[in-house]
Amino acid sequence: MFQDRRWPEGFEFPSCIACNQGTDDDDLLVAVLARMDPFEEKGDADGKGLGLLKMVNKQYPGLFEKMMPSPTEARRHNRELGLVPEPGQTQQETGAVKVPEELHHAVCVFARKLAKGIFYRETGNPFPNEGCLILNWFTNVDLIRDGKYVVFDLLRALGGTVPPVQRSGQYLNDQFEYKLSLSPTKDILVLQARFGKAFGFVVFGSALQDRLEAIITHLREQTQRTGPFAILQSPSLAQVA
Repeated sequence: MFQDRRWPEGFEFPSCIACNQGTDDDDLLVAVLARMDPFEEKGDADGKGLGLLKMVNKQYPGLFEKMMPSPTEARRHNRELGLVPEPGQTQQETGAVKVPEELHHAVCVFARKLAKGIFYRETGNPFPNEGCLILNWFTNVDLIRDGKYVVFDLLRALGGTVPPVQRSGQYLNDQFEYKLSLSPTKDILVLQARFGKAFGFVVFGSALQDRLEAIITHLREQTQRTGPFAILQSPSLAQVA
């Protein structure tokens, strides 16, 4: 996931075998997603991108076909985003790709692990099984369309800490940075995370049962929709994985 295998220090956490060894394929998809930089093409500075793509193709045959929009879809999306193909490019090669269920699932698995790891790092306690974690994530399509991640703007006034992300004195904030907001009792959390110019997400969590569940249930009843949150963990709400 990180260029030249220089990952941040201090992000190794105790875990069960399922979390430590059972999510390799999901981690692979997130690693590829995190390197997708349509602006400065920094995602393959170490030359590992092609190898990762080959690994994805081996582990997920047909996934790239699922990600490719039809010519009609690509033309519509490019028009909405103001993208114009370069000479020799097709509309499909120019525009945004689709997010298949496999990729959404991988981001959910990754976000759950990261949120639990950071909660442990900041509190010294494992996130409880009776707690609830919900996710809203977004791709760099937001950056192309709006020039920013709108969700981060909405949460800008929320207090929190932005720890330095570094290895051997080298900052890695261009690849990963996060802001963590914790209640004084450390039972409510909001984790905002950004991965280069590829994607970002917000995880809302409650270590106490039925705090967030009641809010989600109310939203679903009011809107008659299940979104915009994926349920990462909850004793009462259906989970993603």
